[in-house]
Amino acid sequence: MSTPVLLVVTTAVVALAPAMARRVHLPAPSVLFLLGCALAVLPLGGQVHLEPEFVLLVLLPVILYWEGYTTSVQHAWRYRRAIVLTAVPLVIATAAAVAVTAHAWGSSWAAAWILGAVLAPTDASAVAAYARALPLRLMTILRGESLINDGTALVLLGIAISAAQGAHVSVASAAGELAWAYAGGIAAGALVAAAGLLAVRRTQDPSVLAAVSVAEPFAASVLAEAVHASGVVAVVTCALGISRSARRAVPAHGRLQVHAFWETTSWLVNGSLFVLVGLEARSVFDAPAVDAGRAGTLIGQGLLLAALLMAVRVTWLFLTAWLVRLVDRRPVQRELRVPWRLRLVAAWSGMRGGTSLAAALSVPLSVEGAPFPERDVILVLTFVVVGTTLLVQGATLPLTIGWVERTGERASSARCSSDGRAVGGRTGARPAGTPPAGRQPAVATGREEEVAALAAAIATLSAAVDEHLQRAVERDPAASGAVEVLRRQVHPTRTALDGGERELLQRLQHSTLQREREVLAALVARGELEDTQMWRLQERLDLDEALLLADRDLPPAPAPRHAGRASPSGCR
Repeated sequence: MSTPVLLVVTTAVVALAPAMARRVHLPAPSVLFLLGCALAVLPLGGQVHLEPEFVLLVLLPVILYWEGYTTSVQHAWRYRRAIVLTAVPLVIATAAAVAVTAHAWGSSWAAAWILGAVLAPTDASAVAAYARALPLRLMTILRGESLINDGTALVLLGIAISAAQGAHVSVASAAGELAWAYAGGIAAGALVAAAGLLAVRRTQDPSVLAAVSVAEPFAASVLAEAVHASGVVAVVTCALGISRSARRAVPAHGRLQVHAFWETTSWLVNGSLFVLVGLEARSVFDAPAVDAGRAGTLIGQGLLLAALLMAVRVTWLFLTAWLVRLVDRRPVQRELRVPWRLRLVAAWSGMRGGTSLAAALSVPLSVEGAPFPERDVILVLTFVVVGTTLLVQGATLPLTIGWVERTGERASSARCSSDGRAVGGRTGARPAGTPPAGRQPAVATGREEEVAALAAAIATLSAAVDEHLQRAVERDPAASGAVEVLRRQVHPTRTALDGGERELLQRLQHSTLQREREVLAALVARGELEDTQMWRLQERLDLDEALLLADRDLPPAPAPRHAGRASPSGCR
């Protein structure tokens, strides 16, 4: 399959996947992976070779940057212990368990450790795509783990490959490499974040802001790799470091455009990666060292490895939780405890994806002129494990979440009936309600023909709206109050305002929006509001400001035929 055809097919499959997923009642990533496998086995599919550099240096920075940018720094810091325990020691423990198992099956220690490093990390794209319905604190832990553990696993992979190539590796040298990977990556990411903030504070052009945001993850990754540090850690550090400050420095229209760009881009990249992983099926199983008999054995071993990964993850999550509760009994720690049902969901969410396959593909083809030992075996086992986690864990994750919610509600009801007290969860603070946003006042411009056309269109729309609302009242007289509220929101400036009054109203609206943003920032600074809650409210304010700016060049709407007393209270 040629590259242009592959690009078109992948984009079309990603676009159709949500509709197909709803029809077959499967998550979209599972559908995308299955479609990729189906394309791979078709005669016209051909062999698709997924370049590891393309995934690790192009796709992965895009995925990690947006996931890091949309992760709350407050939440990540609050659950830092859980994130670190799963992102570093769990990766090492998982790699060791896989290595011991693979060595027991006859693999060399070098190949076994390479396989362990490849399969150890959970995949950021898989977690982002599958776990949207999870509670916020659990989603934060899973996100933080998947954002960081790639760096740990890739360092382990580099050490294992060096050992396979004859280099001397000791515990001290491996610990030093891991420490430098994180220290250098954090430094590189912080430096790029500082440069990015300096750039966004000097421009308000949305196109320039989007270009800067695109350059940041690649700059962080390249800089970190240049000093032999972790590019993954650098990208995550850059995203977390720039997220809160950039959201305040960038103007509202810039935020809306840049965020819309990244939402679409990350969705396409995530979906394309699942398709590309499935398309790799033919080239993986057509390897010379994998005949029909060996393929069946490797598939069975891959299924066993997938079960081993789950067992290690479940054991680790429950064992570390028990140890932390045994050692740390502070009241603040009790508030951070995750119930066992949510820990089970967290264990079931540990899926592998394109990162593992790219890491396996990055294993050299040869060492000292001879084929790299068991490279084809590593690829097949990795593909089987990735496919198993995506199809089994991913497809059943919504059912697992539903079971946890149902059992949790029953347990809560039982406790309420036994002690007479309602058991509830702590919710985030909500600021005072803001008035509903309505259509903003229009301001006449100097271009007479354009203004006349716009005025005619607005008059037609206003008449249609008034007629529709009047019919609604005639059908249901009880709806008159709701119709009047809606009329004021759609036409908030029905009263006769001259140019000076409309200009004054616009200035008041702008100042009100700015004051609301200042209050939100103060609430976050005092810890009374979470980052993610502020972002949702900020987006609403940005939309209000965008409407205000868009309506500035529109002429005023005509008076309605059936309107009651107009009031500007429905707008900001």
